[in-house]
Amino acid sequence: MIIIARREIDFRPIIGAVVVFGIIGAVIFGIYYFGVAKPAAEEFEQAKLSALDQINSTLAAIGTDQASEAASRYSAEVQDAGSKSEVNAILVEVASTAQLEQKRKELLDEVATATNGTYFTTADVPELAALSQSLKEKINTMTSRSQMEAYEPQIDNQTTLTWRTYFTNLIGQMTVDRIAMLQNSPVYGEYMSKEYALAYVAGETWDTLRKLKFENPNTVEVPVLDTFERTPTIKPNSTVKIYVYDIATDNMRPIWGNATVGSVIYSQSDIATIEWALTDGATTQSYSVNVWESIKAAAAGDADAAAVAWQDYGVDVMDRARSANIGEYGVSVIYMVEVPDDIGAEITQYELHMTATKDVILVAIVE
Repeated sequence: MIIIARREIDFRPIIGAVVVFGIIGAVIFGIYYFGVAKPAAEEFEQAKLSALDQINSTLAAIGTDQASEAASRYSAEVQDAGSKSEVNAILVEVASTAQLEQKRKELLDEVATATNGTYFTTADVPELAALSQSLKEKINTMTSRSQMEAYEPQIDNQTTLTWRTYFTNLIGQMTVDRIAMLQNSPVYGEYMSKEYALAYVAGETWDTLRKLKFENPNTVEVPVLDTFERTPTIKPNSTVKIYVYDIATDNMRPIWGNATVGSVIYSQSDIATIEWALTDGATTQSYSVNVWESIKAAAAGDADAAAVAWQDYGVDVMDRARSANIGEYGVSVIYMVEVPDDIGAEITQYELHMTATKDVILVAIVE
């Protein structure tokens, strides 16, 4: 019997090799995972997040129904995208759609502005409401920027025509020939005949007409305090243009174009006292009177005071001064001007409560 001795196998080199190769593999995998795969995955995820932010800050922020729907659709596509290149391709479409929807929003905003004035809106004028609805429906059916750009002139033409028609009918129904035209933003107005008002409306576009209203005026008389130095030619029945000067901003703007001056009242402290003397050789004539006190005495029943020629005294004095081309510049004067009540309220506010910041200025119109 032959006995063969069993040779023991040394597994240590094998185990060592396995361990070494395992370590090497782990290192290689770690390098690949942490150096390539994980950064790529993180970059892809970051690209998605960035794309979603871009969609929300551009397309979704526009506010049209179409933009909101497109933003939802593109967001879902980004979430399902399998690569960064797909995400970039989606963003190209987002940019194109955003331009389209931004133009749509511009047109819809223009329609809203053009069909709603400062005095009249779509809630007041059925014709404006119908036009607004029609224009918006048309704009919402458009699928290209070129369509929208081509449609802009039609928006201008149709809104202008609607405003002109509305005001032409309104003015035609008025029963007086003197009409007040008022504008808001900024506040301004003037009186005009029906014929002039119709011609004015026919010559303006919607961006001006939407700020206007025409009405049979309810007028008020309001006082404007000034001096002879600043208003040397203004007297009763003068037609004046009224401005407001803003002291803080150094800006002057007109608020009424053709107001009529009624009464003119001069300060009694400036012209009521008369001290007059004329010397001719050895002869001296003198005259002394206080017109203000004479008026009070006449009102109390004094016959001598009533004989003093005080009627229209102030106006007569200033007319004679103008005829003589001389004047006391510092004479204070109150002009009562006739304006519509809206303008009167504004002037009164400036004259009585804002004298430190606003100055009402009257300028005579040369007839």
